[in-house]
Amino acid sequence: MEYAVLNVESELFGRKVVVLDAETTPEEYSKGIKKLIKDENPWYMNRLCLATDLPTIHAFEDLGFRFVEFRMFRYLRIENMQMGSGSFYPWEAVELSEDSLPEIYKIISSYPSDDRFSRDPLVPAGASLKRLELYLKKSITNNRSEFIYGLVNHHTGELAGFRNGEFTSKKTVRYFYSFMAPAYNTPSYASMLEAAVIDALVKRNVSNVEAITSGLNVNEINEAFSSLGFKVEKTLVLLRKIFL
Repeated sequence: MEYAVLNVESELFGRKVVVLDAETTPEEYSKGIKKLIKDENPWYMNRLCLATDLPTIHAFEDLGFRFVEFRMFRYLRIENMQMGSGSFYPWEAVELSEDSLPEIYKIISSYPSDDRFSRDPLVPAGASLKRLELYLKKSITNNRSEFIYGLVNHHTGELAGFRNGEFTSKKTVRYFYSFMAPAYNTPSYASMLEAAVIDALVKRNVSNVEAITSGLNVNEINEAFSSLGFKVEKTLVLLRKIFL
């Protein structure tokens, strides 16, 4: 049975958080779970399933897994795209450093946590925001493979919002989070951020963008389809099992 340990969540909760490989069958799980528990002593375990694969979903539910989140996997080809973000001056996309972390944390703390961790009554309160802080710090400190671009005023240094992600290959990035400062949380500034990030990535010879959107985030889904041209690649559901 193949699986991976999620280091950020494991650090946060003080016990291993494990994600099963997408090819792991219910039968393989049943045969391998005792060894996995002995080796890792997991607290929280995830398994992604195709939203249409009801037999596999039901089989894992019979093994104690429960539905947590609906996810939409999207993609966008940006090769040779020109979004014209140079016209946004003095606003521009800037790759942020650790000096920006206090402002980044201030922005995310201004929004109520609304994800599978904040909604899950079996997860300690406050864990969702701390998890997000750890992931954003990871993006900045691992800048060889990850990035955070901020929409920054060239004159004042003010941060209007940011987008982070990782390079899954030389030509492909996967988006994670996007936040706008409350004073700039408008469709026009959000569109500026997205366009400026795309222009910055095109300059780095990126040709494909992948994004995973929670079904909770209706605003992001609508924006991605209406203005940016993302296409849906597949839909999945996330199942989780907690070991007390």
